[in-house]
Amino acid sequence: DDDAAFGAQVAEYVAAYFAGHEIPVQSTVCSSPQQVLEIPDMELYSIAFLDVDMPEVNGIALGGQLKRRSPDIKLVYVSAYLAFALDGYKVNAYRYILKRDVVKQLPGCLDDIYAEMMQAGAKTLTVHHNRETSEIPLDQIYYLESDRRQIHVYSDLAHTPICTYYGKLADELSLLEENGFLQVGRSDVVNMQ
Repeated sequence: DDDAAFGAQVAEYVAAYFAGHEIPVQSTVCSSPQQVLEIPDMELYSIAFLDVDMPEVNGIALGGQLKRRSPDIKLVYVSAYLAFALDGYKVNAYRYILKRDVVKQLPGCLDDIYAEMMQAGAKTLTVHHNRETSEIPLDQIYYLESDRRQIHVYSDLAHTPICTYYGKLADELSLLEENGFLQVGRSDVVNMQ
């Protein structure tokens, strides 16, 4: 936001919200598009709160540049002008909030972002066993071991699987590898976290 005081106020609201959920937040307040574009490691940022009406480059164009650098970033426009709201669709904006309503609408916006973040973090392994389907959170799995046609899933209790099901470990590898698991042997996959 070209109004640095307003940008700092939004940063305080965001920090207080996530502190209430015990999530540490690092924020950067910028008062020009150039400052934003000079931020190193932009891909580490999850949310960008942007004004639309700024000198040099408008917020919609800046949002497009941010999306190209970090496709998963959520763009929330906070503007005094409703006339630009439709332009937010061009860059897949997450939300458009009027500055006069920021205190009232920002908590709901952050609730929705927080819910999506938690949903994305709660990835599971789908297991079919005894005509039942169960979902095991990946963060509770320490390792998987294949023994002939059975896969044993272990948590923090050594030598006692939390479940055993029929399948091939190779069928699960792509899901597991993209979520921090590493195949350490022909029959073993370990959660590196």
